[in-house]
Amino acid sequence: MVRLRNPKGFTILDALITLCLIGILTGVVIPKYRRMAHEAQESAVKAELTNVRTSISLFKMLNKRNPESLKELIEKKVMLPARTGREPYSTSFFDQKYLNSRAVDSQGNVLDVFGNPFRYDPVRGVVRATTKGFEDW
Repeated sequence: MVRLRNPKGFTILDALITLCLIGILTGVVIPKYRRMAHEAQESAVKAELTNVRTSISLFKMLNKRNPESLKELIEKKVMLPARTGREPYSTSFFDQKYLNSRAVDSQGNVLDVFGNPFRYDPVRGVVRATTKGFEDW
């Protein structure tokens, strides 16, 4: 007589069902994870490009010229008045760099979230990503 259950552990059928379930879950979860990771990277690149472009606009507005390079944005500071209270003369000064970049390489180039430098045209004041797939942003 053949027993279907082994009182000491799993049968081969139990192991096969478990492996099939793990395979199905892996086949569903991994593509979804990759898609979500790519969407997060897109959002990060968009946000960083927006920050750099806003810094260029502020620099141009205050200095009447485009910055010579993105290095100039992380080296020079801007001082702007900021109200600190409700009284008309309660002001302080906002003293920060034009761009507070998280990632800079050894030459001082501003890097995107992938570690690639941005491409900047100082004549037109246009900045673009150099990471493959994000060059047109």
